[in-house]
Amino acid sequence: MSVMTDTRIKKSPEQKLAEASEGYAAYRAKEAAAHANMLRLRAERLAREGAGPPEAKSEPAKPKARKKIVRSY
Repeated sequence: MSVMTDTRIKKSPEQKLAEASEGYAAYRAKEAAAHANMLRLRAERLAREGAGPPEAKSEPAKPKARKKIVRSY
């Protein structure tokens, strides 16, 4: 059995700040991408709604033919 020792390396305040800034920048980039996607989807929806409802089909659907059941007595 080997004993694992805690060999963490202490980070300087500059290193901590750099890592925090990097993480925050990644968070803000994802947030901006999500916001841009939301705006794109909203614009598409509004364009669809502005175009009006789709045209109705001119001929009604035909009912399905029923299968005949043949019974032998």
